[in-house]
Amino acid sequence: MNLFEKRLAELANLPSVIPGDQINVTPDFLFVSGQNSLNVIKAFNRLGYKNAKNPAKILFSLGDGEVENILKFCTGKGIRVIDCELSQYFRTENIPMNGMVIAGIDEDIKCQGGRGAIPIVISPESMAACLAAGSFSMFIPETAYIEVNGALSGKGNGKMLCSHLLDIFDDSLIGNAVILGGTVFEQLNDEDLKDLSYFFQLSGTAVGMFSPGGPFGQVESVIKVKAGTFLI
Repeated sequence: MNLFEKRLAELANLPSVIPGDQINVTPDFLFVSGQNSLNVIKAFNRLGYKNAKNPAKILFSLGDGEVENILKFCTGKGIRVIDCELSQYFRTENIPMNGMVIAGIDEDIKCQGGRGAIPIVISPESMAACLAAGSFSMFIPETAYIEVNGALSGKGNGKMLCSHLLDIFDDSLIGNAVILGGTVFEQLNDEDLKDLSYFFQLSGTAVGMFSPGGPFGQVESVIKVKAGTFLI
């Protein structure tokens, strides 16, 4: 098992998992944000749920939604509402994100893989059920490890690296778990890492995370890329 599978096995109370396994995962945090936030609330009420399983592990974002309805729901369930970026909230609370499994409904959450988290996108209805039960069902995807080594040349930075990786892989990673590592990370600052993290969202991965030191276990494929060969 690689680091992604090990963490999911731990949260599913299983000794091990392999690609294709269907498991019930109890995530470290649930994060409800984006345009579908109200759909989660509507599904929660429609399905007859009354209380949140573990409100201390649930976060709602106000965003641009119907603030009054979100606040009313969260106040009634004892759920915290935040008005800042998720990573900023965890920094403020001194909660380490490394290895944290976060379930969300907005594709933007995939970018938290650049902070060391393991973000998984689920549907609004699955989120509503997870709010009530504390867990959700998922299939373990195959994992690809992409190792980027070499020196960045010219104007190489996080945005360019993201763009070039998208050019290389196109839509070939859709539905896969992706671990991105390699020596190139030694040359990237925080802003670069944030820009590069959009690769997980834009490439259609099921889940993605940075692990400069490697996948720490078995993966289904390893792709090695030399940074200097495509950054000008």
